[in-house]
Amino acid sequence: MQKEQDIERQIAEWVIRYFNRDISNKDLKKLDQWIQESPENKEIFFQLKNIHDVIRYRKLQSKEERTASWQKLEQKIALSKVASTPSVSGKQIFMTTLRYIAIAAVASVLLFVIRWNYTHQEDLPESPVPQIEASYHEIHIPKGGKAGFITLADGTGIRLNVAGTLRYQANSAANSREVFLDGEAWFDVKEDEKNPFIVHLPHQTITVYGTSFNVEAYPDETIHKVTLLSGNISLETNNSEGELINQINLHPGQQASFDIVSGLVAVENTDTSVAWMRGEYKFKDETLENIIKRVEKYYDVTISLSDEVKQICYTGTLYFDRSIEETLLVINYNKRLNYRQIEKTIYIAKIDN
Repeated sequence: MQKEQDIERQIAEWVIRYFNRDISNKDLKKLDQWIQESPENKEIFFQLKNIHDVIRYRKLQSKEERTASWQKLEQKIALSKVASTPSVSGKQIFMTTLRYIAIAAVASVLLFVIRWNYTHQEDLPESPVPQIEASYHEIHIPKGGKAGFITLADGTGIRLNVAGTLRYQANSAANSREVFLDGEAWFDVKEDEKNPFIVHLPHQTITVYGTSFNVEAYPDETIHKVTLLSGNISLETNNSEGELINQINLHPGQQASFDIVSGLVAVENTDTSVAWMRGEYKFKDETLENIIKRVEKYYDVTISLSDEVKQICYTGTLYFDRSIEETLLVINYNKRLNYRQIEKTIYIAKIDN
């Protein structure tokens, strides 16, 4: 019995440490394994997370909405404790009951905090919250420029690709580890199990404690990619309203591709070599429309495609130490395209047969 109670307390501690952003990579992996054990675990975890976010970030909700939120969770936990059907084995019943006891233990802690908020929030007079203006350094690499490198106060190294923008707090202490990225960058994060390193993207949030990874998140591209070289990554994806869509953990050698239009996330094993840092752009079954967006960034040119060539797919590698003329010749290896330049714009169309 003591062993079961120890397991319950351990799961509760992992969840609370996760919410407090004070969880180690090792425990984060164990928590993820527990969440993935069943749809019920995952659903209740994210219900708890939603309630936690309401408390921590003071999201605006009416008293009725707040009350309904924790009541729904209590009902969910109570219903989950209903006895299983006779067809379920004794061991399964034991493990199912154990999971829900652990969940209830965590829920009781959070619900106590929520109720305390309800009791005191209604009695306290509203007072203005002091606003602290945070100043930020911003690094921008223009189109046609050269990738830049920066080392943050905590020792984290970041290499920013062309046409990218990185923002980070000015005069920040080493334990303030939060950046905002538009574009592509490679990160070598200094390990610190007590202070997570957070990367904010337009539709994603990356949380790590010490790892190497690459991010592709240009605002004008619909597919954003996160590739993990070493360590572990917790990746959250959000819709245009900021609502959580998915939460996944990546392992070394994996790449998460997020379609910001459909909201779908695909995870697959991939080559972790960072081609762009060698002046290369590798693509597989990529549309000409997407390839040209990268060409425009590297050469600082404007290229207009006719509609009939936008969805032609290519697989290959471009080397950006070559001239724009040489690069366009590589793209047109099969002589299917016609180029012409008017002032500062290059027009590409399909050759008429």
